[in-house]
Amino acid sequence: MSPSDSLLHRQVPLLDTLGIEPIEAHKGVARLRMTVDERHLRTLGMLHGGVTATLLDTALGYAVTSLAAEGFHAVTAQLNVNFTRPVSRGEVLEATGLVLHSGSQTAVASGEVRNADGKLIATATGTFLYLRLS
Repeated sequence: MSPSDSLLHRQVPLLDTLGIEPIEAHKGVARLRMTVDERHLRTLGMLHGGVTATLLDTALGYAVTSLAAEGFHAVTAQLNVNFTRPVSRGEVLEATGLVLHSGSQTAVASGEVRNADGKLIATATGTFLYLRLS
């Protein structure tokens, strides 16, 4: 199994709980998908912003981790999310993460979430730290 395959198939309980499915993670790019259902909603039947932030954090993190040196993993040091439009139950969302810089200790990535119609839902930038796995 290649490193990107193992990244896509690792067990992440939060992603299982939220129904977030990793689709791609290699060479500094990642894509994830989810369908919004009742468990993701806040009042007024809208997607909770924390779920959107989690989706973006994960997309950026997977993209950064795909470039991590052997024996290292990436953790979020900073995440900035900008919300563009509300999302309702039943919508399918796709998040994309792209690494802008990857150094020996830190990485910077950006990403976005779009719905099935291609409408922009949210954007994010993040800084990540590479930590040695123990």
